[in-house]
Amino acid sequence: MSDKYHDLVDYQYRNSGGDSTRLFQTVLSLAGEIGWDNAWGCLERCVIEKRLAWLDENRGTLERTGNPLLDGYKAFYEVYLGVSTPEHGEIVAATDKSLVTRWWNPCPTLEACRKLGLDTREICQKVYHAPVQVFLAEIDPRLRFARNYAALRPYAPYCEEIITLEDPD
Repeated sequence: MSDKYHDLVDYQYRNSGGDSTRLFQTVLSLAGEIGWDNAWGCLERCVIEKRLAWLDENRGTLERTGNPLLDGYKAFYEVYLGVSTPEHGEIVAATDKSLVTRWWNPCPTLEACRKLGLDTREICQKVYHAPVQVFLAEIDPRLRFARNYAALRPYAPYCEEIITLEDPD
């Protein structure tokens, strides 16, 4: 992928100011030139880079409980995204191997998709799924991220996400 496309998307991403509409419009305009998957893949790469850079800067300040599921949950949701229960969501199931959450926090992706007529199921899967997995794997390589795409706003009143802990090989 050309650096000029990456640089343009990265600039829009880093300067979106909590409103992803202009960012998504930029990606959509590039899709005509480089294809839908390549354009959204460019944004996915930017999201991964930003999250890894954040982790590099903040890894030493993250609380460690000894429980990888809790560490991943707290690092990603509470510290990185700044969302918490019960204000922004709820934990609906918790075991020693999985954590199921439902979120209803304000979401710039949801709002931009509504404005532009995009399907959140497709955009969240193409752009934001892998970056969560990459982030969690940095906390503990055994952590896995899943999203219930049948329970995703605006098709449900919340976005349901799951973190699981795989057994070591």
